[in-house]
Amino acid sequence: MKLKHLQSALSSVPTPQFTEPNITLEQYATSPELTSYIIYAALQNEDIGYGKSVLDLGSGTGMLSIGSAIVGSSSVLLVDCDEGALSIAKENMNEMGLGDVEEVEDDDDEFCQVEYMLAKLKHTPRKDIVGTGGRGGGKGRGRGKGRANSRSNGGRGNKGAPALPLQPPQKIGPLDDGIPLASNCVDTCITNPPFGTKPGNAGIDITFLRTAVRLARRSVYSFHKSSTREYLLKTIESWGYQGEVVAAMKFDIPKLYKFHSKDNVDVDVDLIRVIINEEKEGGEESQE
Repeated sequence: MKLKHLQSALSSVPTPQFTEPNITLEQYATSPELTSYIIYAALQNEDIGYGKSVLDLGSGTGMLSIGSAIVGSSSVLLVDCDEGALSIAKENMNEMGLGDVEEVEDDDDEFCQVEYMLAKLKHTPRKDIVGTGGRGGGKGRGRGKGRANSRSNGGRGNKGAPALPLQPPQKIGPLDDGIPLASNCVDTCITNPPFGTKPGNAGIDITFLRTAVRLARRSVYSFHKSSTREYLLKTIESWGYQGEVVAAMKFDIPKLYKFHSKDNVDVDVDLIRVIINEEKEGGEESQE
């Protein structure tokens, strides 16, 4: 599927935005434009698509899940702590004609199985992380229109950020993080986590990333502020995995909340890919 066709399909999602966004959860919907870049990158790396299972952690209105289903993934699991968000995502899926079991023949190989899970990720705010700004209002990160730039594996990061004393993700039990799923239960996990700019959320983007790595057996795609690039890549390396910046993007964030002081704000973000396992020629996989 070409990028422009994917963008066109995602633009027809009936409710891409939250009807009543919750700022405590740092809810900003992933735009069709941004979603298309993520899905296309994962498809090019063969991390999603035919025969692949995908988990959308913090699924929101379901944009990333819809994109994963459109490109032919075999199954998609949406996980979110907001029942209202899951309801919107389910309506979007149904309107797009995805995951409707009643209309599928048993031998339909193109059918994408869609499931929903209400679960809240356990998070203990980190006191050693100092926020670098929030979403919108001229200082932070949000989710809106995205513009992808060239692929990059380096760049300036937050040099003052401390190393995280975290245990390797594979040693974390399935219930320790609040998500009642076995480790390595899906091929690829995609997440657009909150950045931890609100009280009680410090370091929550790392918590999301850690759980995503636990759940995936092939790869993880996750959004993070570009200013934390060096810190994140070193953290992923300390877990024993390889991380790379798939795309550097600019978000055009509209004024959504009362505290936003500007109509629109551009924020620099990175799409990070964590390689859990990578296929060799002949279909074999090797542990990184």
